[in-house]
Amino acid sequence: MKSIRSLLLVVLVAVPAAAQPPGESPPQTQTQTLTLARAIELALQQQPSIRQQQANVEAARGRVDQAKVIRKPTVTLNGTVAARSTQGGFVNGVADPSGGFFDPFYSTGLSGNISYRIYDFGLTKANIRAAEANAEAVAAGTGTTTLDVQTNVAVAYLEAVARQRLISVAEATVVSEDAHLDQARRFVAAQAKDPIEQVQAQARASTARSTLAQAHSDAATSLAVLRQTMGLLDPMVAIAVAPEWPGTPAGDPSTLVALVEEARQHRPEIVQLDKQILAAEASVDAARAGSRPVLSAGATMQWNPTQNDWSPDPTWNAGLTLSWPIYDGGRAKADTRVARANLTGVQAQRDALLVSLTSELDAARARIVANRANVTASTEAVNAARAQLQLAEARYKQEIGSQIELADAQTAVTTAEGNLISAEWQLATSWVQLRRALGAL
Repeated sequence: MKSIRSLLLVVLVAVPAAAQPPGESPPQTQTQTLTLARAIELALQQQPSIRQQQANVEAARGRVDQAKVIRKPTVTLNGTVAARSTQGGFVNGVADPSGGFFDPFYSTGLSGNISYRIYDFGLTKANIRAAEANAEAVAAGTGTTTLDVQTNVAVAYLEAVARQRLISVAEATVVSEDAHLDQARRFVAAQAKDPIEQVQAQARASTARSTLAQAHSDAATSLAVLRQTMGLLDPMVAIAVAPEWPGTPAGDPSTLVALVEEARQHRPEIVQLDKQILAAEASVDAARAGSRPVLSAGATMQWNPTQNDWSPDPTWNAGLTLSWPIYDGGRAKADTRVARANLTGVQAQRDALLVSLTSELDAARARIVANRANVTASTEAVNAARAQLQLAEARYKQEIGSQIELADAQTAVTTAEGNLISAEWQLATSWVQLRRALGAL
């Protein structure tokens, strides 16, 4: 996420008041405070990648219809109107002494053709089966796209919550450092402390304000990333996140064996690859059938009146055709070879996913266990740092302590609280990653 934040540019363009039409107030931005569930819901409605995947599914179903077209008869109707110059003599057996370049002769024609493939020894059936399996594979890919969108939104949302909570830590630090600065000023004014302590307190207060400004910037950037992952287009809608962490399970994940079994049942990528394997197998059958004979039927009707004979009888013919590519230069063999290679490739992809699945789940489970322990340790560190700050403040009030001791205690509190937020953030993100690996976010 750091690389995304470093590449993301948030540009705020201020529209001058003079640019507004007279008598009209500028449009007001509406702010929506989102829960994680609401953010995911909006993303599923608006994210362009989901609409793109749905379009891919529709296109794949259209290719199934294209494969089925060959099972139906095709009818073609043609009409012609023609003119040509004559050179005298006879035209269609009739003497025409007046012919010439500027004396055209007109003719018309009407024809119809119907053709139907009766049997192709399994070629069409294999093509339809391959198209249907491909359509099912693309439809299964919708689940993968949905999971990716949900995961990206959840990760971005958790970062936005973490950045918002870090603002609270920075604000508390500013308040505390301002109080320490006020104490230092009073002690220096009473000549109870050296003036350097006031300067030191002033420097720390300024640093705290700078840190707060950076925290606000990081929070704004995280909201921009969340907006991008959700696919929000309306610039008049601003978003905010609730400051509380979304609920995470209290215990540790299931055993690795149980996680692997669950993932194999729910991961949409496995279903997608299974469908792609079926499609590749059907493509092999279709490639083999490319050298088989094809039996088809056809019929044609023609009617060709001319300017000298507008009532000729129509003609027609019909027949059966059996075509067999005895030798195609090795095309069917090459197509079969390519189809077999594609089948092997898809099978290898599925096996690679199954191999990596165990490692992926094991790593995700280990991160959750480690981050949970980190949260516990960070909570204890926060309590200890706060107690240390209280003691340092009491010692300073009694003119026993120094600004250095107070600064160290305040830094310890700020650092410990930031570490706790980071640990909670990592724990929540680890659960999101585990659920993504399971295929059930």
